[in-house]
Amino acid sequence: MQIDTWTAWAVRLFGLAAAVMVELWSGLAPLVQILILMMLGDVVSGLLAGYVTRSLSSEVSFRGAGKKAMMLLLVGVAYLLNAAAAPELAGILPSAVAGFLIAHEGLSIVENATRAGVPVPKALRDALAKVPGAEPPEVSARNNSGGS
Repeated sequence: MQIDTWTAWAVRLFGLAAAVMVELWSGLAPLVQILILMMLGDVVSGLLAGYVTRSLSSEVSFRGAGKKAMMLLLVGVAYLLNAAAAPELAGILPSAVAGFLIAHEGLSIVENATRAGVPVPKALRDALAKVPGAEPPEVSARNNSGGS
């Protein structure tokens, strides 16, 4: 069985894209990788919460995508500032920014779970309530059965 030319080129292009993504991914600080995964988790949990509550909105989704892009821009600025101002500190500033944003993404995931009616453990709510500048998610009586 012979593969047609277009399929062969598509496979090569996909392989190239995958190689570029792996190279980019491996060059990121671990906290930035975690941030990206948390952002993905937030998007998925937001879509699921919107589906469960029948409140999916493209406007809200686009606004969220804009916020995610701005977060990545902040991490990029932190990389540049770190390289220019304190190269001997090798990634401290972007890791700090990413760590702060990871906490907020975690809070958003918990909020989405609460909106979808998923019980959230009290210990997790309490830990996220300690994040500076974050507000704990509202928990209804039916979602408060998560325990500690």
